[in-house]
Amino acid sequence: MTMDTESKAQILAVMRAIAEMELDKEAPSLQQATYNDQKLLISELFKSSKEYNTGTIMLRLVVIDSLYSTNAAYSYFSFEEMADKIYHLLGETEEGARQYFYDIACGTGTDEHRLFQEPFGIQKNLSEGSKQMSLLSKYAYYTLYSNEETRKKYPLGFPIYDSLALEAYPTVCKMLDIEQWTGIGDDIKNYVQALDEVRGLLFDSKNLFSGKYQQFDILDAYLWRMGKFNGGNLSLLLSRNDYVKFVQNLGLNAESVVGEENKFYEKDADYKKRMIKEVSVKKGFNCVDKQSGKPQFDFNAAVVELYTRENCNPFEGTSDAEYLCLLLAHWRKFNQAKEKPARYFRFKNDTKPSVAKAASATPAGNFKKSASANGFVVGILPDSKVVVTKGGETCPNAIAALRELAKSVGFTIDPKWNTQQLGSKLVDFINGK
Repeated sequence: MTMDTESKAQILAVMRAIAEMELDKEAPSLQQATYNDQKLLISELFKSSKEYNTGTIMLRLVVIDSLYSTNAAYSYFSFEEMADKIYHLLGETEEGARQYFYDIACGTGTDEHRLFQEPFGIQKNLSEGSKQMSLLSKYAYYTLYSNEETRKKYPLGFPIYDSLALEAYPTVCKMLDIEQWTGIGDDIKNYVQALDEVRGLLFDSKNLFSGKYQQFDILDAYLWRMGKFNGGNLSLLLSRNDYVKFVQNLGLNAESVVGEENKFYEKDADYKKRMIKEVSVKKGFNCVDKQSGKPQFDFNAAVVELYTRENCNPFEGTSDAEYLCLLLAHWRKFNQAKEKPARYFRFKNDTKPSVAKAASATPAGNFKKSASANGFVVGILPDSKVVVTKGGETCPNAIAALRELAKSVGFTIDPKWNTQQLGSKLVDFINGK
C-alpha cells in the first residue's frame, strides 16, 4: 500500500514531541491536573499491591468513568456487572485479564466473552443498559499500561475506543493517502483492526517507540490531541495558568469582550444577544446560526475559527509555547486534510455486511423510515440499525454524526439514548412527528 511519506514523517515528528513533552512525565501534578496528570493518577490504581478482586476492579472502573465521563453510571448496576464479568470470566487474575485484552489488540484473539458487545446494567424503567465499549477499552488500556514492566511485556498496548479518535481517524487516512475502513464504530474488532493498520503503516515495525512507550498509546495520544484541537477544547492539555493565558490571547475572556461588570452575561438573555453581536464584530467571524439566522455564540467554535488563522498565536506566554505551537501548526495541516476526498472506502465484514455497506446497497425505499436535513441523511433499516450519511458518504461514527445533526436542527438529546433510540427519535423530529 502506497502512502504520503511526507505526511508520515510529519506525524511521527509530532508523536515524538508528544512523547518527550508529555508522556515522559512519571509523577502526576495535583496543581495542574492536565489529561496526562489524570492518566498517571488512574495508573496508580493499577499498580496497587492490594488483593485483586471484584472490588478492586469496580473501583478502577468508577474512577475511569468519572474522569473520562463515559457515562456508565446512567446504566444502574453496570459497574458491578462489569467487575464481576472481568474477574470471573478472565481467569480471576490480573494476568489473565491482561492476556485477554492483549490478544484482542494483537488480533490473535477475539472478544469471546462479549465484554465489548453486550449491555451492562439496567435503565431506571428496567429496560436493558448500554454497551460499555469506551469504558472497557480504557480499562484494557490501563491494565496493559500500568507500569514499565507491563509496557515492555505488551509493547502494543490497547487502543482506547474514543469519539475523538473515531473523528480523527478518517482525516489521518486522508493525510497519509491510504484507504480507510468504514463501519468501525460499533465493533471492537473492527475498531482495533482499523487503528492497527494505521499503527503498522506509521511505525513500520513493533520496535519503533517500543520499550518505554506502547505504540497504540502513542497513536491514541496523537489522535486525541488532534481531536481536541478539532473541537476547540484544550483545557485538559493546559495547566490552569496556561489556559487563562490561552483564552486571554484569543480575546475571548469575558472582561475583554463585554467588560468586567457584565461577565455573568449568560444569566441575561438580552445582554447575551448584544454580546454575541459585539463579539461577531470585534473578532470578525460569523456568530449567526446558518439555519435559523439567529445569533448563536459557540465558544469552542470561536476558538477554532480564531486559531485556524495563520497569524494567530494563542500560546504566546504559556509555559510550553514552542511545543503547543508545534501541535497547532500540525493541526492546521491536519484540518486542511479533512477537505480531501477519501481515497477508498472498504468494509470490515465480508460475510455479514456492516451498517455502512448496508447503506450503500439499500435503496431509501427499504428503510423503515428516514429523514434528511443539513446535508445528512438518516435511515433506519428493518433490523433497527441506523445508517447516517453526510454529503453522500457514510459516517463511520453514527452516534457522533447523529449528535451533530441533532444540534444543527435544535433537537434535545437524552444522554442515556443509544444509537438506535437517538436515530429513531431524531428521524421523527425532523419529519415533524
